[in-house]
Amino acid sequence: MDALRVFIAVDIPPFAREKIAEIQNGFKALKLDVAWVQPGNIHLTLKFLGNVDPRRIVEIKGRLKAVAERSPGFRATLGEVGVFPGADRPRVLWVGLDNPDGRLAALQKSVEEELALAGFPPEPRKFSPHLTFGRIKSPKGKAELRNALDGHLETPSAPIDVSSVKLYKSQLTPKGSIYTVLEEFALAGAGRNEG
Repeated sequence: MDALRVFIAVDIPPFAREKIAEIQNGFKALKLDVAWVQPGNIHLTLKFLGNVDPRRIVEIKGRLKAVAERSPGFRATLGEVGVFPGADRPRVLWVGLDNPDGRLAALQKSVEEELALAGFPPEPRKFSPHLTFGRIKSPKGKAELRNALDGHLETPSAPIDVSSVKLYKSQLTPKGSIYTVLEEFALAGAGRNEG
């Protein structure tokens, strides 16, 4: 049985994708050396599991169901635009996701802890909620990038209701990644929509 490349994520609504696409288009005008993420593929990763034996998917689903049943839905908003690891060595372009009440961080921590019980090691880096919209391939245009980032310190947006987490399968193709939802888990107090 071939391993499945899987991750756990929060989806974002169409209006947030459109806003990120607008931001993305502004950066595209800079002629940077960037692999752009298709707006339809933009999501907030809570945990990347990597290549997993398909027989473990049932257990992973059970763990995510447990997380969802004890995690309340919440609201978040798009935040600032930034780069990882920093402006001196930019590799990833992203828009932050803000949630002042801490429920987003609590959800991610709960996912980490539950999956650790299934033998998946916790992510060593501190959780930094972000939506990747480009992966920088070379330092070409670094000065222009820095100037553009200074102009995007705030990204006003309507509230994003986070009501579920999704388990995704990722297939790598020459034209980019194809994501398929294996199952959706409604957070406590939200309607259930399993696929």
